[in-house]
Amino acid sequence: MSCRNCGNCYGYCGNHYQQVSIYGSRPAADSPTTKHSPEYKDFLFGGNVTLYVGPKRKRMEMHKKLLASISPELDKHVNNNMREGVEGIIYLPDEEEEVLTLFTEWAYTGNYTRKDYALPVNTINTMEPKRDPWPSLHKHLQLCAFAEKFNVPILKQLAESKFYTEIGHVTIEPNCSSDPSGLFLVIGYAYDNLPSSDPVLKFLAQYAAWKLALLRETTAFNVLVLSQPDFLKELLRNVNGPGARPMAPQKHTQQAAIAYRQPYPFGY
Repeated sequence: MSCRNCGNCYGYCGNHYQQVSIYGSRPAADSPTTKHSPEYKDFLFGGNVTLYVGPKRKRMEMHKKLLASISPELDKHVNNNMREGVEGIIYLPDEEEEVLTLFTEWAYTGNYTRKDYALPVNTINTMEPKRDPWPSLHKHLQLCAFAEKFNVPILKQLAESKFYTEIGHVTIEPNCSSDPSGLFLVIGYAYDNLPSSDPVLKFLAQYAAWKLALLRETTAFNVLVLSQPDFLKELLRNVNGPGARPMAPQKHTQQAAIAYRQPYPFGY
């Protein structure tokens, strides 16, 4: 089922404030939101583990059995005879506090929601200030990288679906300097942190090719292509491609229709 006004099938139509589901009102049994449904009785009495997050070692606590059940990599940190396993301590110096906060929210609820704290970006000829979508898109990709690193495929599936859903609503405007810089941030992070086979990389190259006339006028674009040769190769493959907005892989547009069961966060 798509939006009756514009035909949007991304999961939630921000333009017309309608919930869109191609599966009907019920989530499929193998959707991202139903695959991970924690049973509290299984982990409430198993003790806690302490996570020290980021370079400043921000302390966070989580139920030990829940953490171990989610990730085989983190299970190795929790259940071993070394000091960190005995003391119940895991150091994650390379991870951001907000990423771990969203991961923890997902671990306990099966979903996560990032609130948009960004200041409005001034645009021309509009009554309402535009919200900056790029920090949220960046955070979804950070969760993808975290899930890849610690082998949590269910979380990665959900984060990718949210990423494709949100970027499907983004409009890059010629007079808004934050749009190109935000896209460059997302592309640079993805090519630095996701595996080369990840379909997100190809999608972002296609997205950049679609907006190439606007992007190549910026100095930051030259910096990006010089620092990301793999991105440049993929971009060149798509320069003469279709002039339409690139579409997310079909499996992700279907998953996003279920994963997004709350209003679109930016009001686009």
